[in-house]
Amino acid sequence: MKNLYHKVAVVSVCTTLSFVLGASEEAKAATITVPPTIQFGVQTRFRFDPVGGVPTKLSSYPDIVEYAPVQSGGWQQRFAEFNISSFFMAPNTIIKSAVFQDKLSKVIGNYFGDPITLSIFGYIGNGTAEISDADNGVFLSSVDISSLSPGDTFNFDVTTFVNQRVSNGNPFAGFFIRTFGFNTVSLGGTDALGRSSLVIETVDAAEPVPEPTTIFGSALALSLGGGLKRKKLSPQNKTASKG
Repeated sequence: MKNLYHKVAVVSVCTTLSFVLGASEEAKAATITVPPTIQFGVQTRFRFDPVGGVPTKLSSYPDIVEYAPVQSGGWQQRFAEFNISSFFMAPNTIIKSAVFQDKLSKVIGNYFGDPITLSIFGYIGNGTAEISDADNGVFLSSVDISSLSPGDTFNFDVTTFVNQRVSNGNPFAGFFIRTFGFNTVSLGGTDALGRSSLVIETVDAAEPVPEPTTIFGSALALSLGGGLKRKKLSPQNKTASKG
């Protein structure tokens, strides 16, 4: 009988482990590339005229990023807004990473030979090209593209910003790229579309699972406990049947 109880306990433990460990498989992940709802450029010019001020306008060249403060120079920035409303998701699904991607098309000018560093800013968009968006961005990060060749991709990690927008229920996440060096670059790569993209990786959060040693110990205790209880009741049942 002891061997029988031992076998029952082992089988119970193995069965319990198979169910629990089977439920603790890796969380499912999905990678989604989101195209921009709108892509545009904003031109900022510093002009010394009787009226003064810093006038801005929508640019006819949404692929150009430039800083050339010569005469009536200024900034040229590349904008992209993405509809992220589809990521207003269930509580058990999270955005693991969000990466803003673009490509270098050409270095048009690097006037002092300094490293070419691009910075990305994030803002709450609305799917419409507006010059005021240039005043609403918050700095997110920078990347050095000096060593890139035409067609090479570069990335900005915008995970925190996108998660904030999703958490706040903002349907559009907007970004613009700016350079603070005296250089001019064309972005969009060598492909026909020449658009930026937002690559989002989601993951289904798995339910918390105890450590295997804890699972094994608990399952073994339950199985042995049940076996000992049955063993203890067995003589009582025999005595009762004799009576």
